[in-house]
Amino acid sequence: MTRSDETTQKALSRARVRLRLAATSDLHMNLLGYDYHTDSAAPGVGLARVATLIARAREEVPGLLLFDNGDFLQGTPLGDHAAEAPRPHGKAHPMIAAMNTLRYDAVGLGNHEFDYGLDVLETALSGAKFPVLSANVLRRRGADPLRDDPLAQPWVLLDRELEDEAGVPRKLRIGVLSLLPPQVLHWNSARLGGRMEVRCMIEAARAHVPALRAAGADVVVALAHCGPSDRPETQGMENALLPLAAIDGIDALVAGHVHRLIPGPDYAALPGVDAEAGRVSGKPVVMPGIAGSHLGLIDLWLEPQAPGWRVSETRAELRSIARRGARGPEELVEEAPAVVAAVAKDHAATLAYIRRPVGHSEIALHSYTSLAAPCPVLHAINMAQRWYVRRALPDASLPVLSAAAPFKCGGPAGADNFTDVPPGPLSLRDIAAIYPFPNEIRAIEVTGAQLRDWLERAAGAFNRLTPGTPGQPLLNAAFPRYDFDVIAGLEWEIDLSRPARYGHDGSLQQPKSARVHNLRHDGAPVEDEQRFIVATNSYRIGGGGLYTPLAEAPVVLSEPTGSRDVLMRYIADAGPLRGPVPPSWRFSPLGGACEAVMESGPSVLHHLGAIAESGALQVRAGPLGEDGFQRVHLLL
Repeated sequence: MTRSDETTQKALSRARVRLRLAATSDLHMNLLGYDYHTDSAAPGVGLARVATLIARAREEVPGLLLFDNGDFLQGTPLGDHAAEAPRPHGKAHPMIAAMNTLRYDAVGLGNHEFDYGLDVLETALSGAKFPVLSANVLRRRGADPLRDDPLAQPWVLLDRELEDEAGVPRKLRIGVLSLLPPQVLHWNSARLGGRMEVRCMIEAARAHVPALRAAGADVVVALAHCGPSDRPETQGMENALLPLAAIDGIDALVAGHVHRLIPGPDYAALPGVDAEAGRVSGKPVVMPGIAGSHLGLIDLWLEPQAPGWRVSETRAELRSIARRGARGPEELVEEAPAVVAAVAKDHAATLAYIRRPVGHSEIALHSYTSLAAPCPVLHAINMAQRWYVRRALPDASLPVLSAAAPFKCGGPAGADNFTDVPPGPLSLRDIAAIYPFPNEIRAIEVTGAQLRDWLERAAGAFNRLTPGTPGQPLLNAAFPRYDFDVIAGLEWEIDLSRPARYGHDGSLQQPKSARVHNLRHDGAPVEDEQRFIVATNSYRIGGGGLYTPLAEAPVVLSEPTGSRDVLMRYIADAGPLRGPVPPSWRFSPLGGACEAVMESGPSVLHHLGAIAESGALQVRAGPLGEDGFQRVHLLL
């Protein structure tokens, strides 16, 4: 290298600009460190604490850009109350008010933004002082993505002037686009049908990224409301992070939707993902958990080139608002007073709302062993759904069953993510803890063969176990707990010595394998050609849970009645919830002292005695892990 070349290289290196991107995702209306389902403080969640981390990150690197990656309007009773209660003219939705306070630069839509319908969404977003983006949610599809009529603007260009390492001001233009799973149209078909359309995320990005570059973007950031998957690229796929990251022209991505962490250990074995460094297809990526557990930060070092800039170095990191202590999450940062003040009135109104009495329960309603034993939470939901459908279809000649899955049952959301309602008076907050989503009641007609396959899909929740081997993990960590449907009105066994027919993502893995045995209704074997009515919810028959055949089943009941309203009406009509919870399914005995280990919440210890006395399981307590999960040993 000549002296002239060395001088040029040094000048270029000093001309580098550091651009910092900060991101939240999947906040799910967790604004404060408060759990409305238990009516108590929760130091491990909340945008108010993330706000403190945002302020620190801004102090470290001037010119920080702040984004959110969707699923911010739904998820707690605060969100339900904000959607239902009339708002005074000019008063912003509490989440939007908080985001305005924190000066978000752009926000992408997630699938749960549509849970309350378009009218509620548009009213909430009307108070936003930042651009709201979505490149693949449309009012009408055009001949190609660039001729679509979008519901929100597909992308935005943000102009910034930042000092380089020599102190010289430099102008940058940052392009930001947003994408969400096209399955949202099926998941919320009752509210969205005929009012909007969707396009494949990958197809939309491949069209809009060149458009962003042509419009002068020096850097392109994708707010991708999806996670990575080991499945090959397909049109309309839900978790498309890998093919999106591989698109030429995208420099950095914010991921979400699946509530996991990047950087972190969650995807360490997935090809194309450098989980520790936070890179997917070579691009820097952050996925900041759920409920405000983390702030994602991406630093890009940019060098000038002709024309524009090139990314010369990157770094991705997560910063947590809490650490796991022996008694649960322990806060690492204080809540930002500005955010607390922005939502104080809505918080107080929500507390009054959730404390309304709605009934009584004579039994504890907990989900600590929902994936191992008869579950009182699922029993309550199923009893209410069957009651409602039988009343709504009094002339039905077919047997009425009911399907329900545990919504709060550990998983990526952590050891505090369980329902635990003690016996006694029930308030609206308890109903929300049992049923946290604004689904609606549905009923479909299915065959015995479909029922058996439906239960096979649910049986993918478990690992294959080797008889005679102790200490084997029971649960497939990749399987979403909310896909484990229990169908009341049937009895069956699950043989864990056999491989699962379906993978964790709903893909057919072992077509000839059968874990489900002795499937019976009223004591008689279920025949393939038999027909049944199954009470369920709008999410499940819209294809939610990746069991798509249910989306094709004939719908025999479709009403705008919320699933939580069904539960409250049932309690008001039938009186207190009572036990015992009847067994509907069990594991087939494996023999040879086969012992499995299940992760549960620490308070499961209060219920192990009752479980053992019921005869549903042979259980004993194991150790409490550093991750906060209580290990429970099951003798199969």
